[in-house]
Amino acid sequence: MDEITVQAINSMAGILQSFLPPAVPNVGQNLVVIPTKVKPTGLGGYIGVNETPTAPLHGRYIKAITEVSLSSSNGVGPLQQSTTNVTRQLLSQDRTTLRTNGIFKIDLDDLSAISRSGTGNNTTDSRSIRFNLEFEFIPLPVAPQGVIDTLEYNLELALASGKAEFFDWHFANLQAAGTNPLTQFDFLDDPDLNPASPAGNWLFDAVSGTLQQTQDVQGGPATLTTARKAGAQALIKDGTQPFTARNLIIKADLQSADTDGIGFVFRWQDANNYYFYLMSDRHDYHVIGKKVAGTFDFLEQGGRNETIGYAPDQIIHSQLIIEDQKFRVYMNGQHILTGTDASITQAGRIGFLTHRNNDARFFNLNLIRFST
Repeated sequence: MDEITVQAINSMAGILQSFLPPAVPNVGQNLVVIPTKVKPTGLGGYIGVNETPTAPLHGRYIKAITEVSLSSSNGVGPLQQSTTNVTRQLLSQDRTTLRTNGIFKIDLDDLSAISRSGTGNNTTDSRSIRFNLEFEFIPLPVAPQGVIDTLEYNLELALASGKAEFFDWHFANLQAAGTNPLTQFDFLDDPDLNPASPAGNWLFDAVSGTLQQTQDVQGGPATLTTARKAGAQALIKDGTQPFTARNLIIKADLQSADTDGIGFVFRWQDANNYYFYLMSDRHDYHVIGKKVAGTFDFLEQGGRNETIGYAPDQIIHSQLIIEDQKFRVYMNGQHILTGTDASITQAGRIGFLTHRNNDARFFNLNLIRFST
């Protein structure tokens, strides 16, 4: 087991132990964490770069069974009280507390029957409580002046309401497992392309492990003189069915040898109704826009940053948080823009988008979908 995984399991156990209530008198209380699945977070475990000290960040995502064993030598009454205390304490933690401690999910899995051992006045009553747990661990690096022991987590999850579901498409891993990444998408071109625009061409490059779009698909100008940004789209599927969401977090690692538009579509209803996010290095902008009833437009408020582009030929860690009418964009951990709009409120499809870009590359797609 690698060092980060060992640290993650120990950290998870320590956090859960801190959540437990004080033991009821004459009741033994013991917690055990049993990992059932461990996987790297980000791109093969790589999250990004920590600024101070400058060093790469790596993380692990763990699913585990947490079992709390209780035993009473003073009858079932204290045991039942301890059962109530433990379940209430672990299941009543608020979302902010859970997220700031890296916990995405904790729910009750099983409550065993009370069993008795021993005879006469020397009996012991016991039971176990099992919880399902999902946990992310991202340790900060060691600084020369000492050890930084603060953990960074996906704090943005605390800002959204509802149950969180996690979906991960890592295209190189899909190929290695025998699944063609191209089968995970529906590919289409916006019907509002320029007359001379070529059709989109999506392919998977096994050498780089990337989904690629290689044609200069275009509708509308490269600048922000208008919101018309028709292009090539790749809509993700959940198995054989379209993946849809209303509130969610989109994370992806992107790369572009071209300097024009690359980004996402979301809440996609059909080819004439959806939101989009694009970034352009050629014209130094990031924009969230919309197409409603076949007409492109900017958001009702915000959604434009015309001061920064992106670095061509470098991996871009892109993140889009969609919460009701509010949308936020982060690039490489930096907040880029915020916008609000209420034109499309229904759940819709999610996917990649290119505009006037003939060398766009996508390494993965991670989605966190919130449902109430």
